Amino acid sequence: MMKRLFPILLLAALPLSQAADAAPVLRFCSLDIDFAPVARVDGTGHYQYLLQLAARKAGITIQRKIAPRRRCLDEVRSGISDGMIGAYTPERAAIAIFPMAGSAPDVTRSFGTVRYYPYRRAASSVGWDGQRFHGLQGTVGVESAFAFITERLQTLGVPYDDGAKTLEQNMDKLRANRVDVVIGMDLEADRLVARRHVGRIERAGAAFDLSPMYLMLSRQFHARHPDAAQRLWRAVQEARNSPNYKRYQQDHP
Repeated sequence: MMKRLFPILLLAALPLSQAADAAPVLRFCSLDIDFAPVARVDGTGHYQYLLQLAARKAGITIQRKIAPRRRCLDEVRSGISDGMIGAYTPERAAIAIFPMAGSAPDVTRSFGTVRYYPYRRAASSVGWDGQRFHGLQGTVGVESAFAFITERLQTLGVPYDDGAKTLEQNMDKLRANRVDVVIGMDLEADRLVARRHVGRIERAGAAFDLSPMYLMLSRQFHARHPDAAQRLWRAVQEARNSPNYKRYQQDHP
């Protein structure tokens, strides 16, 4: 009888964190607008496919929900959601856990780097030289909750309008002279210009921001599943270099 009970007693003696870490579920908050080709509302896109590969490798189940960016951030802060994909900022580091290398985020465990460029009306003389704007008379259009962009604009003392939810809305504001410049992800913005704004909107200079994108985890999830968090971040790094992911990127440009 004691021999049969021993394995049960041994399992009961394991730390709760170890038992809970065995096969965790990650409640992932996905944005309610497309950022093609890296992420789409329907769950496709480079980064969401990469997350699926990594979760499978790490033995973690993803439960995906859709919400606006600000709500996702609020839910990660409160622990209602366990994680989302986003750029590192000190503000976000205060509410979530990022994969770190010392005191800085570990870019080798990021999903990749997203490039943001300024866009202007074709007849405009506004320019960005990588350090400052020239000829800017009005405001800069930024999508809502793009803290990593607005924080830099604040540092530069540049007025901005972050009321638009999508890049397409900001491009329409630009065409309507409601903003002088729009900051947009190049992959998305160049497609949008080619589809709707050829000859009317163009890039306004050098890249404004190069942002590695990370799986940021709620402090609550990380406290419950510290080992699983490390497995998942490591799996992102490994899956990013895998033939499956490279093939997906080629097939879904």
